[in-house]
Amino acid sequence: MHGLQHNVIEIKDTRNDDIERILIFLRPGEHKINVDATRKDAQDILQKVRIKRAKPKLTFSAKMMLWLVLSLAALVCTIIYFL
Repeated sequence: MHGLQHNVIEIKDTRNDDIERILIFLRPGEHKINVDATRKDAQDILQKVRIKRAKPKLTFSAKMMLWLVLSLAALVCTIIYFL
């Protein structure tokens, strides 16, 4: 990573299927870093993280299609009711 004044630790083994990797940015100027302890701290933090799946948003065309289908269903129900 060019231009960063941070030391970076990358954790690839996250033990979580939803998280590919974690990047940890250490404070600049810290010369004596216990990498193993820092890595363990990061993995402990990861265990506390809860992952929420984002609900897929409907696109405009999907909303229009849904509106059309519901309108047609309402029209058919109305016609059947009055027959």
